[in-house]
Amino acid sequence: MPQPDDGVCIGTLDGVPLTYRDQDLYAGERHVTMAEVGSAFVDAVNEAATAVLGHEWVSSLARLMQLNKRTTSRDRIAKFGLPEYVCLFLGQAAAHSHPRALGHALMCVEEIQEANTVERYHTGRPSQIDIIGRDMDAKETLRRALAAVDEVLAEREAFRLGKRSSSSLTSE
Repeated sequence: MPQPDDGVCIGTLDGVPLTYRDQDLYAGERHVTMAEVGSAFVDAVNEAATAVLGHEWVSSLARLMQLNKRTTSRDRIAKFGLPEYVCLFLGQAAAHSHPRALGHALMCVEEIQEANTVERYHTGRPSQIDIIGRDMDAKETLRRALAAVDEVLAEREAFRLGKRSSSSLTSE
């Protein structure tokens, strides 16, 4: 989605761009409040988050975005919205050719990142991450996952062919 110079476009409302400008929402040039758009905002977040993270997206979104879980609850979103970066993330991730697969991959990377966290803030969130270690672990995990899927497919095909061979022997 093209971004304006004076804010961050997170979608549309009544056919005009819905833009964050200094934490205020604008539909075109008209200032709008969360009270006006909260319900539609939650619906849009729910649609995008469900596409990426599944129906139980609240905890996963909080974890990925390093937010308090309460921040990602529907009632809080309706009242306060979400940070711009979260809206942009959801829009881009939901537009991916395989959004649910991307969601699984994101949660995989998040899990690996937890294991590669070197220091934490007092809240428990990562403050320093071994990026090289995380990336190496993620690549190795993907390599092993692909190898496992390939092996299962090969074993399934061998089983299917073996079953066909033994059934042709018994029918003779």
